[in-house]
Amino acid sequence: MNPILLGVLCSVTALHAEQPVKELSTEAIPARASLIPLFRHGYLVLFPAGGPNGVTMSAIAYGFTAYSPNGYFAYQKLLQLPGAHDPVVEDVDFDSDGNTAVAVSAQTGESGFLHGILLLDSNGTDVGFTDTGRYFAAHVAMAPDRTIWTLGWQRDASKPFRVDRQDYKAVRQFSAEGKELNAYLARSTFPPELELGMPGPGGGIEVTTDRVGILAAKNSMNQEWVELDLNGNVIQRSRTDGTLRSVHLNFGAFTSDDHVFLQGSRAGEVYTLDHASQTWKPIPKLGTGFLMGADGESLVYYIESGPYPSPIQLEWFRQP
Repeated sequence: MNPILLGVLCSVTALHAEQPVKELSTEAIPARASLIPLFRHGYLVLFPAGGPNGVTMSAIAYGFTAYSPNGYFAYQKLLQLPGAHDPVVEDVDFDSDGNTAVAVSAQTGESGFLHGILLLDSNGTDVGFTDTGRYFAAHVAMAPDRTIWTLGWQRDASKPFRVDRQDYKAVRQFSAEGKELNAYLARSTFPPELELGMPGPGGGIEVTTDRVGILAAKNSMNQEWVELDLNGNVIQRSRTDGTLRSVHLNFGAFTSDDHVFLQGSRAGEVYTLDHASQTWKPIPKLGTGFLMGADGESLVYYIESGPYPSPIQLEWFRQP
């Protein structure tokens, strides 16, 4: 191709490329060998590298560092639960005032387990803890009305190392003070091979003003997206199997206007659910990074800004 024509074509393409509506350079620098950072309601969450006893790389987070919506350092939190040891951060979310709900688990004794929700104020100070018993809250979301929602699984009463053989509700709703209010979505409504509510980036829960979005996932070939109303009634369910064959185990984004987006296996590869046809469709590439989450109706991307150590750069885009 004529190099002049190629240059003109590239310039025209750049002019038509979607431009970010907001850009933010943060103070957050991820540690090497740490878990993928989280973006929750404007806040960035970074995890420390490695684990206890000199472990250099770990899939376990014993604490986290929060950065406020302006990109500046907010606080650093090392978990401590009375009567328990080796507490682990399973998930974190924030309300509009910076109050924090942390899904946590820990060990008590040689074979005992502690699961619950740790409540923090905007400075990271403990203000409450709810023991959820055999229920393991793997994912947590703070709703606009400040209630707390979780997605998880339940341990068997007689064999606590195993998932409960009896049916149980996988979604729980708690008050802002941590009192359990409701339980929804029976485990039996999912196939046995789909490990509902397991910890890690392969699933998640988000709440808007009128519904709850849930990604139940075992791996990229075994996922289901579920939407509930705020009374726990199922609005819709959509399997991603066979469509998102290369989908990365990442929740993606659930916007305030009830649109879901899932990050694919490559940077910029994102799919959205077309509710009318009940099919997952790719969206045009936005930016040069990967989808971290939603902020209102906007999609937020993590942009690779340079070699390590470089602070996280974020870009906001309108939905395509």
